[in-house]
Amino acid sequence: MEGWKHVFLIFKFFMVLVYLGLGFIILYLNVLPLSIGKTGRTFFGIIFILYGIFRIYTLYKSFMEKNDEE
Repeated sequence: MEGWKHVFLIFKFFMVLVYLGLGFIILYLNVLPLSIGKTGRTFFGIIFILYGIFRIYTLYKSFMEKNDEE
């Protein structure tokens, strides 16, 4: 079961990269076919980046709790 914890940790880290990357793509690149305007793109880009930062915090917190248990 210990191996699955490492898999989930890697998956969570990968998803953080996805959220942050998608946020920056929405904000700075015009490659996604979104017809929501500049204000909507800014809003959704910031939301994705903030959620990515929140996931970094929760990932760090769970990692530190795991190290405290060992």
